[in-house]
Amino acid sequence: MDEQDDQTARDLEQARMSQINLALGVFISFFASVVLVSIFFTETFVGKMTNLGAGVILAAIGAIMVVRAKIQLRNS
Repeated sequence: MDEQDDQTARDLEQARMSQINLALGVFISFFASVVLVSIFFTETFVGKMTNLGAGVILAAIGAIMVVRAKIQLRNS
């Protein structure tokens, strides 16, 4: 019976972590959209390219976190 309780506790912990990762991924994706919009308000070419690079990297990280969290939530 203890083994089953341990497995249930691990599943609950994994579900909580997946929800946290999902929320964090959405936040990072939102932040990426803010950085990408700031491209239009930047005056220099170097600044625009910097914002583009940072926005794309943040968007990719956020998207990966959201997808992985959804897969983990579906499997648990």
